[in-house]
Amino acid sequence: MNIETTSIGSITPKSLSPQSSPKSPIRHRKYLSIPSSPRLGKLPPWKKLLYLKQPYPDNYTDKSFLSQLKRNTTVAKYSYVKLVEDFSLIIFYISCILLVILIFIGIYVHNWDPTWFTITTSVITFFSFMFLSNSYMINMKSFILIILMLFMVSPILESLTKSTSSDSIWAISFTLCIANAVFHEYSMSSAQRKIKPHRPIISTNISLSNAIVLASRLSSTNEVFQFVLFAVQINILLPLFDAKLLQLNYKKLHWTIVITSFILVDVLMYKLLNYKFMVYWNIAAMGLVVIMPGYFLSLQRYKNELQGPWDTAKPILNRGR
Repeated sequence: MNIETTSIGSITPKSLSPQSSPKSPIRHRKYLSIPSSPRLGKLPPWKKLLYLKQPYPDNYTDKSFLSQLKRNTTVAKYSYVKLVEDFSLIIFYISCILLVILIFIGIYVHNWDPTWFTITTSVITFFSFMFLSNSYMINMKSFILIILMLFMVSPILESLTKSTSSDSIWAISFTLCIANAVFHEYSMSSAQRKIKPHRPIISTNISLSNAIVLASRLSSTNEVFQFVLFAVQINILLPLFDAKLLQLNYKKLHWTIVITSFILVDVLMYKLLNYKFMVYWNIAAMGLVVIMPGYFLSLQRYKNELQGPWDTAKPILNRGR
């Protein structure tokens, strides 16, 4: 006698089963008893609550699921003039780096006396920070402390890299300058400056390291001391002073400093290097300030930021307490 296994695993004699004939298909509902799905109209409304047990399948998608879909809600709208102001901060900081490099070339190659540069920048730095801060005595003590510390370590810095070749020093200085420009905290947003204080820690350490590396190539302790002090004032204190001006909305004074530093770089490049370097620098600066903001604006039309009900909810914190 032939035996056949059904879809539910029961065994029936083939000769006694009238449903096993080719003309009579197997009726699985008789054995499985699959209930028919209820109508969705009789069910309670679907809610987007994970902890609530609802009579809906796991892959159910309600019609109202995409009703809260939003597009580009957090994307900021920029203006060309505002972007030019923001990109000018990059040119300003690169100008500060180039000023230190060019003054070093004048001292190291052309035997310039760094005394007048250091005295001029020290006087300007001192009165500038007195102008922006009410704590005159604290600023004076800090400024004098920096000068004394640099004066004490100058003999050590002079002989720091005597056993190192000059080519290695130039390569290290070039790498530090690139890293300084890349990792500097530019703080382009004025709202960000008011919320978060401007503290470029990484670029400050890199600027000081670059000044020490270059100063170790100078011939006297006096030159080492004056050059390091000049580099600290130009690469560290001047950007901090400019960030404070922007925070206080002194834009005219800010643009005066930016344009003056740019012109000084042009003059020193023309005098120490060649007019070709000055032309290359002007082309790069104008491209960064004029062309890059327009290119940045052209990329904004490709932004497609979607924010829907699947995103994580952002809690609203009561910061007044």
